[in-house]
Amino acid sequence: MRLIAIAVLFAAVPGASPHANAASFDFPNFAGRSQQLNLAGAAAVKPPVLRLTPAKKFHAGAAWYPEKLPVTAGFDTTFRFRLTDQGGLGNGADGFAFVLQNHEPKAIAGRGSAGGWAMGDGENRPNSPGIPRAIAVFFDTFKNEEDPSDNYLAVCNNGGPKEMQWPPPRLAVNTDLPIVLKDRHVHTVRILYRPPVLSVFIDGAPEPILVTAVDISLVTDSTGHTWAGFTASTGAGFENHDILSWSLTATETSSAMVSSNISFFMGSCLPGRNLCTPAKAIVEESEPGRFHVVLPANLPWGASFPNPGGRKVVIENAQGTVCYDLKAKGAEGCGGPDQLLIQRNRDGKTWFSIDDPRTTFADNEGYFEFDAILAAPH
Repeated sequence: MRLIAIAVLFAAVPGASPHANAASFDFPNFAGRSQQLNLAGAAAVKPPVLRLTPAKKFHAGAAWYPEKLPVTAGFDTTFRFRLTDQGGLGNGADGFAFVLQNHEPKAIAGRGSAGGWAMGDGENRPNSPGIPRAIAVFFDTFKNEEDPSDNYLAVCNNGGPKEMQWPPPRLAVNTDLPIVLKDRHVHTVRILYRPPVLSVFIDGAPEPILVTAVDISLVTDSTGHTWAGFTASTGAGFENHDILSWSLTATETSSAMVSSNISFFMGSCLPGRNLCTPAKAIVEESEPGRFHVVLPANLPWGASFPNPGGRKVVIENAQGTVCYDLKAKGAEGCGGPDQLLIQRNRDGKTWFSIDDPRTTFADNEGYFEFDAILAAPH
């Protein structure tokens, strides 16, 4: 583990800046939209639908909004889909995905189980590359050996070029969907991202069918922008993967960004968590009376430094997000240092912790990073 000092840009959380504005679009259908999308592979506009793949064996297709979108401060997207003309192995395959990626504007990956975004190509070449660092909300319609069923939803993260694997890491899975994805009916999906929580809704239901924490910065550029779109694939089984409409609203934060010389935590994260959670706290005295602190969310009162006189401690450059009760509260169970960072003086030291009202820390995710400055003695 190490700390490196760098100059970075960071954005305020949603609602924190009066200067934030919305970036949005609405395709009520796709008639005449072929010039307004970046299409790759088998994808084509078949008015009035966007057809990601035809019902033919071994195809992959992708469609991307042509401009990068600001996603780190949150987004809300809704689309309608219909899967038809199933045939071949499994009576229809393989599924489609809503994908965020910062690789290239016409990115596409493999056929078959790869879904157009992951590794593999459906023809015994499992190392065929996927789209690096893509985050995919994957609607899977074929049961491969590693899959739980032929009708499930997963949020996956591809990782970097040297980290990709098959199957890709699943951040969250729902195998008990309220619909059959390939029932040939029109279905509506809403994906809501309220940092750091992503929620997926089906057919207007008030409650999401999947909720998970996602580190969206893994798929954005330095300004928090990325490409958004869809991928799909067929293998020995096939179907038409059609998107009928698509709208998206994202919170633009570029005007609210500020520059600051802070440190970024570079080190290994604990396994089994969607948000990077350092294995231990780090406290470094950068100059007399000034400490740089990395506080993991899962350690109660896990960081401290000497303060024998009980002097006041001022916090500066605080950043990060932690989740302490994602399962019960969703986005309300997560927060930043303004809401959840607490401190106390005890035994000649100043101690720091997140404010977990459950007082159970073991499954918490994320970390805070900040500078702590001892006030001048009276």
